[in-house]
Amino acid sequence: MVSPKSAASVLEALVRLCKAHGYVYAVETAGQTVYNFGPLGAELRRNLLAEWWQSIVTTQDNVFGIENALYKSLPAQDAHRLYGETVEEAMQTVRPQFSQSLHHGVLSHYHSSLQLLNNKLPFGLAEVGRCFARTAAHEERFLYSAREMTAMSMLFFVPPKKSGAWFDLYQRQRMQWWRKFASSPSSFSVVDTETDMTYPTVNIQFTFPWGVDTVERISLRYDSDLLDLEKKTGLSYQGKDGRKTVVPHVLEMETYLERACLTYLLDGLTQINSRQMLRLHCRLAPYKVAVLPGRGTESQLREITDYIARDLRTAGIPCWYSADPQHSNEQQHARYDEMGVPFSVAVNENTIKTGITLVRNRDTTVKIFIALRRKSLSD
Repeated sequence: MVSPKSAASVLEALVRLCKAHGYVYAVETAGQTVYNFGPLGAELRRNLLAEWWQSIVTTQDNVFGIENALYKSLPAQDAHRLYGETVEEAMQTVRPQFSQSLHHGVLSHYHSSLQLLNNKLPFGLAEVGRCFARTAAHEERFLYSAREMTAMSMLFFVPPKKSGAWFDLYQRQRMQWWRKFASSPSSFSVVDTETDMTYPTVNIQFTFPWGVDTVERISLRYDSDLLDLEKKTGLSYQGKDGRKTVVPHVLEMETYLERACLTYLLDGLTQINSRQMLRLHCRLAPYKVAVLPGRGTESQLREITDYIARDLRTAGIPCWYSADPQHSNEQQHARYDEMGVPFSVAVNENTIKTGITLVRNRDTTVKIFIALRRKSLSD
């Protein structure tokens, strides 16, 4: 982590870098500041979302993804007025009501999903959707203070006797997930919160420039949500726990994609001497490899770099390739370090004769020689 004199200076440095390299842009609309994601920012979002989905859904037993229409997710009084308002009115009146929309939308799938699974517990339901902060932030904290956010939420329905054990397990799993992609894992911590005395709740927190703040909340909501739904619908919400039937406890996990992006951008922002860089984890980095074509006139040199870039993309490796360089290799390395590209491949006239390329590691700056496959030289 970069160590500036003030929180404002590190955020300003990150804002400049994000704008210069197509990560995030601040835009004023309807009297509010919103954030648009450029080419690199959009890829970072996709990578983070894919990693979250794999961790929460794909690799778990009996956790399923769902999607809700925005209209259906809203409380009735807000849904009836949504389509009759202007954008400006919606920004002021509807947005504050969106913060709980994912929770209620996911709960609406409980009964049908329970039947799909022959009433067996435990199981989980996960959703990704847009939501809005209740109130505006007191101070500008870049993406952390955004009003419009993408919530990533999962509700896990567990037998009451086992809910405490599942609560502890998911705390460990989620903490491991956050630390796995971090340059500074010690910047993350788990803290019990006393802000809601109704339910046991823990916050996973990160050390931001302005202090420690929450990036994910995990709550054990017991059975009150489902008991309320039973009264309203008249349906049975009991599931099977072995031979017994019980109303399960609800374990809720929620984080926000924009805050996750900010967390890892700040975690990766590093200053070494006069060199600034983004040490993004390779799994999160928008582009994994940059191909430097070199500064030569040989047509074969262009053919080789074209092949390398094409071969990487065919293999599913996102590759940044500028076919007409205007700067030296060292200048390009500095640029790609700021972009967060983990590796770069350089070629020159000797590559035509020897088939040898120079591969550079962003984090260590170590360069190693790697030979191209014979196929690439004959294609």
